[in-house]
Amino acid sequence: MIFLTSCLITLFLFPVEQTVVAEPTVYTTESEPIASENVPVAVSAIEENIKSETAILSDADFISYKTAVLEYGEKTDVGLDLYRASYSRPAVEWFFTNLTESRDVALAILQEADKNDIPLSLAFALAYTESRYKVRAYNKNTNSSIDRGLFQLNSSSFPFLTEEEFFDPQISAKYGLSHLRYCLDTAGNEVSALAMYNAGTNRVRNNGTPKMTLDYISSIVTYQQGLERLFNSEVAQYYVNNVDTRLAMEK
Repeated sequence: MIFLTSCLITLFLFPVEQTVVAEPTVYTTESEPIASENVPVAVSAIEENIKSETAILSDADFISYKTAVLEYGEKTDVGLDLYRASYSRPAVEWFFTNLTESRDVALAILQEADKNDIPLSLAFALAYTESRYKVRAYNKNTNSSIDRGLFQLNSSSFPFLTEEEFFDPQISAKYGLSHLRYCLDTAGNEVSALAMYNAGTNRVRNNGTPKMTLDYISSIVTYQQGLERLFNSEVAQYYVNNVDTRLAMEK
């Protein structure tokens, strides 16, 4: 009797909590989530989030992005910037003198690339592919014309030059890079410009670019990319963060 009474008192003071099992949700046509056709609900939800986030960007934001892209594309070559800045020019000249193993060759290409606003890596890659930086390089073509000098100027294209002028690095760089500038302006991009430089403007315009020219372009681009990496590690990384400020101060 005493035991029964104790149990009743305990049950009264500390009632047992009941576990409630929720009924499964039954969706009606009004409450059921609707996904895009053939698209899982989770994907549809992600798309909605993207739409809501995109809506936050105003027209002004899109314009600013577009402007930034255009301005980035118009930025000058880092090598040219460093060459044009008096504080970093000696380092640029030192690098390309070591590259070409000739100060005369390096300075000739640097000066004419600067004058014609041609990226240094492109100018030097072209000279390397044409002559391996050898000022007395010589090649006789099947049509009896002769390519001479640092930029392999053709005797038919430059009939007014004497033989010694062809082999002068300053003169070769002057005419070679001014012609490349013309090709760049005509073609609108480096690849087509290089094709014109090698195969001739009319031939490229008529879609007559030979495979040899495509291999030629590939060689230049490969060398150019390697040169840019080497220049960045040996020179640019020590100046590039300050070049814009310094150039602004010098103007």
